[in-house]
Amino acid sequence: MSKESTLTQVQKESIKIEKFIFHIIIVENDEPTHLDEVDLTDAQKLFFKDRIAEVAEGTQYTFIDKSHNTLATLCKNLNIDNSNFVDNSKTICNDFKSHHGGTTTDGAFIVSTFSMLNTDEEEITLIALLKMDQKKVLEYELENTDEGRKAIMREIADSFIESKDAVQKVAIIDISDTFAWDILAKERKKTEGIAEYFKKFLNAQMRDTSSGLTKRTVSEVSKWSKVHANLIKEIPEYTERTSDYASYFKSRAISFMNSNEGITFDADNFIKHLFSLDELTQESKNKINTLQTKMQDHLTNTGIYGQVFIPKPNSIPKTISRTKKRTEEGVVIEWQGNPEDKGISITTLQDQRRQITITTADLKDLE
Repeated sequence: MSKESTLTQVQKESIKIEKFIFHIIIVENDEPTHLDEVDLTDAQKLFFKDRIAEVAEGTQYTFIDKSHNTLATLCKNLNIDNSNFVDNSKTICNDFKSHHGGTTTDGAFIVSTFSMLNTDEEEITLIALLKMDQKKVLEYELENTDEGRKAIMREIADSFIESKDAVQKVAIIDISDTFAWDILAKERKKTEGIAEYFKKFLNAQMRDTSSGLTKRTVSEVSKWSKVHANLIKEIPEYTERTSDYASYFKSRAISFMNSNEGITFDADNFIKHLFSLDELTQESKNKINTLQTKMQDHLTNTGIYGQVFIPKPNSIPKTISRTKKRTEEGVVIEWQGNPEDKGISITTLQDQRRQITITTADLKDLE
């Protein structure tokens, strides 16, 4: 069975917090303050479920030498029984603090096991690790006095805020061997990847590079376009613009990468860009909505949708950016971009032969 690549919306919605503990990290203390039990309300479980689900749009990592990776072993042991869970969580927290240097802050280190459905709707267990900021919170009470309503302020020193902005770091670890990755990780204020010390704590490496993901995304768009050519040609607004759907959508993908160089890749915006047209009939809009869903499914199945990376358009080689075709008679045609923009038109005749028309201002001998 092929491994799953990304978390689907259905999977994210199926997340259930099972075991949960946190330990307190104070910068000036050599060791964390360990807890033995934490009770969560339903609302708090929902909050942490949402934080875990958000890391689905994180960076994928694999363990370095997984069979000898201490964290991987500890995470597997978390799911044995409750006492084992607490003891192993303390060890994981200690190791995290030992790796943390530089501009560290006080906070809570959370370890949780959670269940989720795989694509066959079977329940699997994964591990979540989160580091949250510790903040001073002001509490107030209202009191009616002769002068009017008065607020009495009180500072709560030991607390962390139930806010997504308080989450510094989060990692999901797959102990079920369901996914193509071992770890999904995300860090606040990082457009790509995670801090070096966090990566060393995980003892992990990126599963894909930004350059590799850029090239693969463009290639998958081209493959998808060839498979769904019969659906695309039902939309007249596309048939008016191009005679080769694969090269048209590939050029749209490349233009997105060029215009978003240095910006974190957003799969939803990417899909919108691919299919964007100025004027559409309602019927065409409905058909495009179907195509967008199919594209999202394809990018999910190929492990691209949900990935966090910075587009690197200069990494796209000519073997990917160009379109190259050979006729039955051995004539080779090669171009980059939409064929119509290069003066090329390809039509299908009634007898299913292809007619290729090239309009040019000049024709040079290469040999």
